[in-house]
Amino acid sequence: MNIDNKLSIKINPRLNRLIQPPNERQIEKIRQDYILSSETPVIHIWNDYHLADQYLYMVCVNYNIPFSIAELSFDDWTKAAIYVCSIQLTKNNLSAEYRKYLIGQKFQFIVTESEDNKQSDTKYRTAAIMSHELFMSAGTVMKYNTFSNAVNVIFDQSPDLAQRLLLGKTRISHENMLELSRLKPEEIKAIATSVIDDNIDHITLSFIRNEVKWSHIQNRAPVSRRERKEQKMSRHAAIHQMPQYDPDAEVNSLCMTIDSWVSSIQRVHNSENFQKITNKARFQLMKKLSLLEHTVNSIQESLVERNSL
Repeated sequence: MNIDNKLSIKINPRLNRLIQPPNERQIEKIRQDYILSSETPVIHIWNDYHLADQYLYMVCVNYNIPFSIAELSFDDWTKAAIYVCSIQLTKNNLSAEYRKYLIGQKFQFIVTESEDNKQSDTKYRTAAIMSHELFMSAGTVMKYNTFSNAVNVIFDQSPDLAQRLLLGKTRISHENMLELSRLKPEEIKAIATSVIDDNIDHITLSFIRNEVKWSHIQNRAPVSRRERKEQKMSRHAAIHQMPQYDPDAEVNSLCMTIDSWVSSIQRVHNSENFQKITNKARFQLMKKLSLLEHTVNSIQESLVERNSL
């Protein structure tokens, strides 16, 4: 039936984890598909919760596209989750990591729903059934289950980091995902902050260990901005075993150098001999400072222009 576009459907956080967020191009394709089609979009819900159509719903509401509601019936949350996993796994635009996560979670939900879930062979029988459906080994299905449970631990502490890992924006091996999930909640949060703030594209075991160590150092005693930069630069340099192109390398080096300049300028200015310098030294310093001021203004203008693009 047609419904009011102002209807507010609830989002279940656990079900929402099972939905790979579409990018802007995919959102636009959804919009174009239904604007150009005479077909009415159908939003499937369960107990007033979204199942797998929340982004379609968002497009319909934002662009005033008429839609209809289909209320599905499930005995419990787990059966609804199995349905969502099944729907999502039919999509061909899933990232590799999201596909692993959905396979692992579907396996977990099916085992939980099984009447004989306490039997030792239930997991193996479930994995065997899913392996035939997915054209992979039963061992791989169970491996993905371990992976998905580790992702859920990270989701609990930092949804942003978990999404970033599942979307492939930051690469991480299966083993390191497990290692990350075994950390204390505050350590996971510290790593999440570093990955997101510094746009880290690969989490290695060395990175995890260094970030955990760094988080404990930060909690023990305050560190100056300059010391923090020096330690972080040193830490990141130790992580990379092979030379790798870094577009920010020269800028990071300059930032470190500028700190040294500021310190030297302040030391000279505060020196007891500053008022006693000769005219020659005074004019030379003024000339150099003017050149520095011009260079600083020039690069600041470039940065402002780039931000406005």
